[in-house]
Parts: sequence; C-alpha cells; structure tokens
Amino acid sequence: MASILDVKDTQFRLAEDGTINFQAVESNPLAGEPVAKLAKGEVPLKPSIVITNAKGVDEAALITRLEAWRDAHIGTVLELIVGLKEPLKQPEAKEGEEAPAPLPAITENVQAILDAVYDSMGILPREKIEGLIAQIDVDDRRVLRAKRVRLGPILVFIPALNKPAGVRLRGLLWSLHNGESLPANVPNDGIVSQVVDADAVNKDFYQAIGYPVFGNRAIRIDMLDRVICAVYDSADKGKFRAQHQMAEWLGCPIDDLYGVLSAMGHKKIEDAPKEPEAVAVDAPVEEAASPASDATDSAVAETPAEGAKPAPEKKPELAEFHLKRGKAFEKKTSGDARKPYKKPDAQKQNKKDNKPKGKRNKQDDRQPKVMSAKAKKVEDSPFAILQQLKTGNDD
Repeated sequence: MASILDVKDTQFRLAEDGTINFQAVESNPLAGEPVAKLAKGEVPLKPSIVITNAKGVDEAALITRLEAWRDAHIGTVLELIVGLKEPLKQPEAKEGEEAPAPLPAITENVQAILDAVYDSMGILPREKIEGLIAQIDVDDRRVLRAKRVRLGPILVFIPALNKPAGVRLRGLLWSLHNGESLPANVPNDGIVSQVVDADAVNKDFYQAIGYPVFGNRAIRIDMLDRVICAVYDSADKGKFRAQHQMAEWLGCPIDDLYGVLSAMGHKKIEDAPKEPEAVAVDAPVEEAASPASDATDSAVAETPAEGAKPAPEKKPELAEFHLKRGKAFEKKTSGDARKPYKKPDAQKQNKKDNKPKGKRNKQDDRQPKVMSAKAKKVEDSPFAILQQLKTGNDD
C-alpha cells in the first residue's frame, strides 16, 4: 500500500464539520477514516491543519502534504476568489479571430479593491470601497472585469460563486475562522432565498456565503442582483414601482418583496392602488325566453371558440417607491453649470455704454422702422384742373 504522503488528492475528502478523511482505496466512494481537521488560520481561505492520526508517518511531513491538498481543493472550488491574488492573465486570441487588446497593469487602487473582495470571500457592500471605486478609470474597470469582479449598485461581488459547492465551502471556512460551530447552517442547495430572523442571524455569515440578508430574507446574490438592476433600470424621476416578477425571482410573497426593497434603502411612498369596486346596476327587464332558446344560448356561451386561448389574468399594480440614489448614480454636472454668477466688470460695462453714436446698435435693428415723407403736390392732376374750373365759374 502506498504511503499516505504519496496518494492522490482525490483520496482526501473534507467533511462538513472540518474533518479531513483519508480513503486508502482510490475507487472507494466512501469518505474513509479521519486523519486531520481544519482549524482557524491567519485568513479564512488559509485554515491551519491539526493532525489527529498520522498513519505512521512524520506529522510535519503529513501537514505539508495536507496543506498542498488544502490549497488545491480551495483553489478549485473557489477558483475565482483565489485568482484575485494571482497575476493578471492576458486574453488569448481565439482561432480565426484577431488578438484582443492587452490588459493594462493592475494599479494600486485596483489591487486594493481586489484585496478587499478577497478578504470578504467574494462579496462586500459597495459603500465600504466607494472611495477606491471613485478613483479608477476605464482601463481599471477592464482589469476588474477580467478578474470577474462586478461593481454593482449596492454590492461588489463575483457573480459566478453561487454554486452549491462554493456556498458550502465558504460557510465552513467563515464559520471556522469566526469561531462558529460546524457544520455551518447554509441554505439548501440551489435555493433562491429563505426566511430568516434579521435581528437574530449573523448577516456577515450570510453575506460571506453569497446570500445577503435584506428584510426578512437571505437572498442568493445572482437573483438579488437581478432585482437591483431591475429597480434602477425601471426608475423614472427618482421613483419606481415594484414588479411581480421581482417577487418571482426571489421566490417570496409581495409583502416580503416590499421588506427587501425597503431594506435596500428605497422608501415606500404609496400602497398598491386599489381596484375600483364594481357598482351594482339594475338590469333591464327582458321578456322571458323559451326553454329551448335558453338551452341554445347557454350552450353557445359555454362553448369556447375553437383554438381560442383564455385571456391572461391581469395582475394588480404594486406599490411605488422613492429610489435610493448613492454615489454610484450621482449625475455629473458640467463645470460651466456649476460656475457662480460673476458680476460684469465695471470698466467693460462703461465701454459698452460709451459706444460712438454714429454706430448702429444691433438692438435697434430688431425694432420696427417707420418711414415718413411729405406728400408731393401735384399741380397738373385732373382733380386740380377740375377744381380750378369750378372756382372760375363761381367767380
């Protein structure tokens, strides 16, 4: 039998309580027997190892072997988090396509953001690093995207960490590092959200495993981000209306959705509009129809048209909210718009007032002009001659 120091990594299995088991037979699906356990280390992603059964080999050598297995296991399950500490990989050209533009170097601000995401196990509130985000440029954002980091409106996180194995391992590592009991109480595999007591649960734990708590629900980050984006995309003039699909994405009732939106900082400004009540109207009295005609009419009414689909039920509108706008959404105003009013220089004003009088003022061009001229006296007009003849006759 091969020494435990020489076996494959797949022969070590990590249990939910932090125990490291060894399976001597590689093809055996059972966990095997305990040989060590994880303990709190300097950082959550680097727990220490305590040997419980050395299997006849040197303990120091076994610790070295298990540390290599630990790094490989965490590096596989949480590859995107571990990759934040690794050098930047340049994009490779696909077959038949031009080589993409090389990525710029990692700046000091970007490295600080990556370190913060790493220390928070892949997710943290945006407000904690808003000062760093405000200083990055377009190239810096390209680097963050290459590292799969998303700068969301409320959270900064790595979207692809919501797989069950990643959730369970982060729950184990966080609990171990923070002195919580194991196994960690993580949501069931694949669940979108679950009801929690917001006043009693540890919100840091749920955030670390990718299920931030808003209102009375712990919500998987990918669905939470979908709701957040829908809120800001649909907002108009600082307001938005809750949507039924938001509740469907979260798998929760409408009241819980309102609680989630309020916990995000959005302020409810009105309840859902009520449907107008039906007003009873006296039906006109009609002549009694014959039994035969009644039967015919009812048969026609109850028989749907061939191929016709029932009209979808119209859902009532939901409540409206004031949108919370953080620094990520502040509109930048041009410099000219922010300049204070400057009083005209007195010397320049005098120059305008002392214009030469011979010059035409442009303001005068906009005024209507009235032309006047003396009437020309016409002595030889027919009317004048007629008047002279008349005067002569009177004389």
